Amino acid sequence: YRNNNTLVSLTLFVFAGFTQGPNGIRQCYREGGFCFPAICPILTRRIGRCRFGFPCCRKRVSSGFHKADITL
Repeated sequence: YRNNNTLVSLTLFVFAGFTQGPNGIRQCYREGGFCFPAICPILTRRIGRCRFGFPCCRKRVSSGFHKADITL
């Protein structure tokens, strides 16, 4: 029982870094984002932060299902 808890804790610790957003200008650009001085513009969403607490923003991805996409 104790070994199972240890394994779960270790797994969560190792994979915790993969769930975090970009932290820094280079990492923001690598993730497809851009740094903005105040808030993310319309049609973008915050995915992390850049230097000085500025947000790292990326274009919103649509669900891919729109009325215009349906053809008969």
